Amino acid sequence: MILGIAGHVDHGKTALVKALTGVDTDRLAEERRRGLTIELGFAPLTLPGGQMVSIVDVPGHEKFVPTMLSGCAGMDLVVLAIAADQGPMPQTREHLAILSLLGLKGGVIALTRADLGIKRGVEEQVRALVKGTFLESAPIIPTSVVTGEGLDELKRALAELVQKTPERSDRGDYRLHVDRVFSVAGSGTVVTGTLTGGSLRRGDRVRLWPGEKMARVRGLQSHGTDQEELAPGSRAAVNLAGVDRGEVSRGDTLAPAEGLTLTRRLDVALKVLTQAPYAVKNNSTLHLHHGGRALMCRCILLGRDRLEPGEAGFAQLRLDQPLAALRGDRFVVRFFSPVVTVGGGVILDLEPPAKGRMDPARLTRLAALAAGKELPRLAAPTQEAPPPPAPETDPTLEEKLCQIYRAAGLEPPANEEVERAFPGQETACRRAGRALADKGVLTPLSPKVRAWGESCLEAQSRMKARFGTGMFTLAQARDMLGVSRKYALLLLEYWDRVRITQKIGEGRRFL
Repeated sequence: MILGIAGHVDHGKTALVKALTGVDTDRLAEERRRGLTIELGFAPLTLPGGQMVSIVDVPGHEKFVPTMLSGCAGMDLVVLAIAADQGPMPQTREHLAILSLLGLKGGVIALTRADLGIKRGVEEQVRALVKGTFLESAPIIPTSVVTGEGLDELKRALAELVQKTPERSDRGDYRLHVDRVFSVAGSGTVVTGTLTGGSLRRGDRVRLWPGEKMARVRGLQSHGTDQEELAPGSRAAVNLAGVDRGEVSRGDTLAPAEGLTLTRRLDVALKVLTQAPYAVKNNSTLHLHHGGRALMCRCILLGRDRLEPGEAGFAQLRLDQPLAALRGDRFVVRFFSPVVTVGGGVILDLEPPAKGRMDPARLTRLAALAAGKELPRLAAPTQEAPPPPAPETDPTLEEKLCQIYRAAGLEPPANEEVERAFPGQETACRRAGRALADKGVLTPLSPKVRAWGESCLEAQSRMKARFGTGMFTLAQARDMLGVSRKYALLLLEYWDRVRITQKIGEGRRFL
């Protein structure tokens, strides 16, 4: 089973893992220098009775919530770490909300740093925090990595929890969301992740979704031990034959060639968190987190125009890039700005119609799917008149836009500025811009700015050739690409969102 260690930054998660397992999961020099977890950490833990679980230590800093989300894929149980001398903090609440949205069923609460004294009323604060969540009845155990207090009790509580939790069984095809990629001399490309769905065997052919690249499993390991086969629920290191390091990235998914559905539209059941700072309005721009991927999407609410905090409903998420998924997968969404977790839910339909937002028959079908019932797919929205076809774009207008964006390169005008250049054709211009973005000709750097796609790819190639997987700053990117700070930041933030780069402190590196 996969055991997550979650909680606010500096609440002792990594120190707790080391005390339990002997493994320091902060492997990067930057992590050790700054004293905080940036990347995911992994360690095996043998519990009383001989059960072995795989620990995933996730970052607690708010800047690394996307990395935390990628580590949650496949978790079965969690230890929520809360400093005894401080009590619940902002990322305690956000991590608990994320874990609840992703459907976790059990865990234990560790009051860390108990040797510094337990803050008055902290247990009451913790009980109030977890009331109504999957941790409502979880044991609260004071612990200290300095004195050893509570560590044995924590292990016993985890052993009891594991015994009560049904083991995973093969539920179909294997799936592995990639959370780390590296090369090993003499062996080639290695990816790691949590295996779900079914077993993976040495020699299996795998597809690197959402792309079409195929590879062969040359070797398998779990926590440094060679394996011929790994069962679902395993932490896996997979040595891939037939694929270069640059052809796979964190956020990709290993699955059979026909094992997933590739889509840019999802109909979902969406729950807005009670503590969300804003309502979700129709046509809002959100960040979608699924497995190890982070994408931008537009949220088209179905049957209503807004969801208030604490409300649930149906929505269609229209993605800026293809997503490989299965019906029943869980996801989390965060606001575009400010970037905070707003809610999440379950994918109900991977091939939904684009029209019929208020169609009662569509809402009835989604309600049935959410309840686990299968209904026939609707041939078309039930309306008094059939929906009109999507208007075609003007090829001449598309070519004019291409000329503008090609000439602008990495310093394009804002979408509204482009539209104003075509008086009386603003709507057609907006439609043509979206069509070019859908074709990959233009790259949506933000909801308000698109750039010439070839210029973005060329910039990526130049930057990778110069920095490889090493760190670089915004100023270095600006100077190398010959653009203003504004446009360098737009490009780098886009790369961050689509998992081409990762921001670490004041720098970045390519994944």
